[in-house]
Order: sequence, then C-alpha cells, then structure tokens
Amino acid sequence: MLKPTTVRVHENFLKELSDFIKDMNLDKSSYLREILKKGFEEDKRDRLLAKYQSKEISAAEVCKKIRITPWEFFDLLKEKNINLNVSIEDWLDSEALI
Repeated sequence: MLKPTTVRVHENFLKELSDFIKDMNLDKSSYLREILKKGFEEDKRDRLLAKYQSKEISAAEVCKKIRITPWEFFDLLKEKNINLNVSIEDWLDSEALI
C-alpha cells in the first residue's frame, strides 16, 4: 500500500527536478518513488559498510541487511576499495572449528 509523505526541498532543486521530469516525459510520482528507493538503498549500503569498517557489525550482518551473498559482499568491498575485516586471530580461531 502506498502512503503519502511530505518533503521540503529548496525551490531551485524543485524547479530543476520538475524540468527534468518534464523533459524526460516521466510520471512525477513514479519517478520520485524510484529515485527515493535507489537513494535509500545506496545510503543504507554505504552506512552499513561504514559500520562494518569500524567493526560495529559483521560481514554476515551486512549481507543479511542488504540481501546479498558473501560473494557479492566481497565484490562490493573491492568496488569500494574496503579491506576485509579479518585478523590473524580470526583465522587461527576458525582453524579450531575444523
């Protein structure tokens, strides 16, 4: 179910946005929903990666929250030039599980 919401934006931005929507012959509501979802997903991913970098959450938690596989997570780290948070202790501890 779609629910209405209100957002205040600067007049110049609203004009630029309206002009673009008109020039591209887009439906305003559909376009705004689409771009809001894209922006949210990108921001959510970036904020979760920042929490991963600061070791607040694990790789598994990031994967679960943004619904990607570990392989996609590794690709994302590579794309963003982020190091994997794995220490020598992690590797040594994992060997004990084998």
